[in-house]
Amino acid sequence: MNKNNSEILSAVQKFGTPSYIYDGEKLVQNYKNLVNALPECVDVFYALKVNPNVSLVKLLRSNGACTEVCSITEMEIALKAGSTPEDIVYLGPCKKDYELKKAIELNIFAIVIESEIELKRVSAFAKEMDIIANVAIRINPDFSAEGSPWKMGGRPTHFGIEEQHAIENFQVYLDTPNINVRGIHVYNGTNILEAKSVYENTKYILELYETIVRKYNCKFTMVDVGGGMGVPYFQNQEELDTQEFRNLMVPLFTNFNKKYPETRIIMESGRLIIGTSGCMAVQVNNMKTNHGKIFAVTDGGTNCHSAAAGSGRVVKRNFPMENISALPTAQEHKYQVSGPLCSPDDIIGRNIQLKEINVLDILLVKLSGAYGPTSSPGLFHSHGYPAEILLYQGESYLIRSKDSTDDIINKQIMVDFKKNELILN
Repeated sequence: MNKNNSEILSAVQKFGTPSYIYDGEKLVQNYKNLVNALPECVDVFYALKVNPNVSLVKLLRSNGACTEVCSITEMEIALKAGSTPEDIVYLGPCKKDYELKKAIELNIFAIVIESEIELKRVSAFAKEMDIIANVAIRINPDFSAEGSPWKMGGRPTHFGIEEQHAIENFQVYLDTPNINVRGIHVYNGTNILEAKSVYENTKYILELYETIVRKYNCKFTMVDVGGGMGVPYFQNQEELDTQEFRNLMVPLFTNFNKKYPETRIIMESGRLIIGTSGCMAVQVNNMKTNHGKIFAVTDGGTNCHSAAAGSGRVVKRNFPMENISALPTAQEHKYQVSGPLCSPDDIIGRNIQLKEINVLDILLVKLSGAYGPTSSPGLFHSHGYPAEILLYQGESYLIRSKDSTDDIINKQIMVDFKKNELILN
């Protein structure tokens, strides 16, 4: 994030905390940096699951990004943001019937098939609608992506069809009624910081594509190689080497494109595009010392940013943080930064060095553009989801209102139990 602290403080004072703040110029630049590191034959699809805010998707779409969605709501967001069905792929291991029917009706570029049962369902719906449905077969590869802390291939998983089974049975998929198999999709891992790992992963997928094409003498019009490029959140991590990435990926994709010029090459990205363009702002509500440690209690914690709190990780490491309201001359101290929850795990900064903190100070959790509110338990203690703010071209925009008490309560339904009471004589 490149915005200065005064811009961020001004936005926070205007729209409140807890809130997520996004740098629009940084977002666009991250997207363009990725596009420029790839040959023209590759289309970049933004993965809405990392951050589906419609204004952010619209900004990326206006700069050429296609969209990868994982629910009917994400699909509607993509369409509202200006995506066309031709530039949407739809993933996810649990697609409801009405979601599949909607995707078929819209004639999106590809429904990514996660199982043979799902393929049969799509076939049946397409037959009912007298439509040919475009699909891609998701394969769970034997190969496991090195350098990924969250591997999604090469092991038992609910994603896709096992590689050898898919290869042996691909003719069945090709022969399925009312189905046009555009090609394959493989996603092996996420938050990969090594260009070589992305290259090896992609090379394996392209070779798998060729294996199937040769075995069944078929023509594909799509290969989705996933992506998984990451962000260095913690100390001793280095960012993806863009030049090495370009040197490896350009010849790989270019050579493939020469052999299969009619095949659309899709590379997905979410975290790399938006991760560094966002931060979370929280306000300090209370200060206390407990068992020799200083606690800064803020209005946003695990409920707003579970990733920063280390949810799901054995080793809890701090995201970069800053006290942006501290004086430049303030001394640093070691703090525990907590959120508002009655939970011992609600710590977003552990033994972290920050400039002197006082009540009402504004703290920033950086590198927070991806998997912030979308992967956090926003209804914990009924606090609701934080606000979202976009800083772009000198303006600040509220792009999501903070949940109010009414927002939460009005979705609940209180039963009138008196109607069901038994009158005892």
